[in-house]
This record gives sequence, structure tokens and C-alpha cells, in this order.
Amino acid sequence: MSREPKPGPRRLGRAGVAVAVILVAIILVIFVGRNLWHATEVHDDSPEIGQDQQP
Repeated sequence: MSREPKPGPRRLGRAGVAVAVILVAIILVIFVGRNLWHATEVHDDSPEIGQDQQP
């Protein structure tokens, strides 16, 4: 059996940073996409509030 050497602490640190960056990017994409979707929904379906109660 050939054992591969363990990655060094620098490589592990880079991997950790890469994972954190990917997670933050995914969260940002979901947040921005949801806000854009919500903005279009609010803009498209704006109810006419108070139109029936005009004097």
C-alpha cells in the first residue's frame, strides 16, 4: 500500500479559505437572486390600495 503524504498546513489553510469563499459566494447569489425575484414580484403584482375608497 502506498500512503500519500498529508497536505501541509499551508495547503489546508488555502483549502479552508477556498471553501469559505465558495460558501459566501453561494449565499450572496441566493440572497441577490431572491431580492431581485422579490422586487419583480412586488413590481408586477402591486395592488391598487385605496382606489375603491376615492371620494
